[in-house]
Amino acid sequence: MALGLLPLLLSSIPAMAQEDEDEADFKRHQSMHQLSRPPPLPRLHMDYSQYRFIPPGDKVKEQPDVNRLLFWTQHGTPDGYAERHGGAIVYYDSTGKAIRVDNVPATPTR
Repeated sequence: MALGLLPLLLSSIPAMAQEDEDEADFKRHQSMHQLSRPPPLPRLHMDYSQYRFIPPGDKVKEQPDVNRLLFWTQHGTPDGYAERHGGAIVYYDSTGKAIRVDNVPATPTR
């Protein structure tokens, strides 16, 4: 009986290895082109007035579902992005390295 199950067990090993590779790919940093893909969700509207820094000459693309702004050069190459993390807005360059952090002023609650 065990010899009959051996081929089934051995055939599942490559599938498990492929799942591990897919999970590792997901955990890696995504490229700017992957980040800018439209999500399969309905569009949200966000207020980006607290995002104060925009690289000079860049175009801005909003991603309200993840509370992110993407920056693109005039030639269409990715130039970075900005995300809100708690009480701060973190600006990243095109390699994913944080280049600037702005504190968001606390809003009074009623």
